[in-house]
Amino acid sequence: MEENVNIEKKMTHIWIGPNPAPTQWMNTWRDKHPDWEYSVFTDEMLWNRKWYNQHLIEEYYRRKTWAGVADLIRYELIFERGGFWPEADSECLHRIDELFVAPAHHAYTVFENEKVMPKSVSPIMAANPGNRFLDVIMKKLHQLRPDQLHQKPHESTGNFFLARIWEHHKDKLTIFPSHYFIPQWYRYGSPRYDGPDKVYAEQHWGSTATDGGMPWLKDYSQGV
Repeated sequence: MEENVNIEKKMTHIWIGPNPAPTQWMNTWRDKHPDWEYSVFTDEMLWNRKWYNQHLIEEYYRRKTWAGVADLIRYELIFERGGFWPEADSECLHRIDELFVAPAHHAYTVFENEKVMPKSVSPIMAANPGNRFLDVIMKKLHQLRPDQLHQKPHESTGNFFLARIWEHHKDKLTIFPSHYFIPQWYRYGSPRYDGPDKVYAEQHWGSTATDGGMPWLKDYSQGV
């Protein structure tokens, strides 16, 4: 029921870098949630403010590592604004209101593939402002120097970074089954989910499909 939605009904995509945004997928989220506030966070917005982890954002931007930039600003923006932040290379199939019923202090994410990588989760996708787990994430990242950022952002800011810390903060996190948002993993030949649960989104993996099935090679398609 709509009245049970336990996050602010704000929906935002992040799209940075020089490539055109995949609006054919992004618009499916907006169109299926006309009662949610919808916006897109762009390059211009990125440089119109200062960030807690400015030193890391500037370094990944200098390297044109858009995935790392998007991870870093995602954490800070959700902490400040709350709401739901879908990946730009995903396509909405069903409304997501019914998913956000955990305690109001929880952050939300999704497993990438529970069977193959049981600790790997996607960067945080939703929370209320001031979320405590996002505060932990930002402070851990703040300890890094720019030269310590891995060339593959999933190691420093994304999936593998979160895999190293989320188990210590289970009381602050709700992790959805992978098939809710990732019904088919990126590797060629991976089976598609065909169970009884609802699939809320189709993950298109950006350029992963043409990069041989390596998630870090897509660089998250410029955005998240």
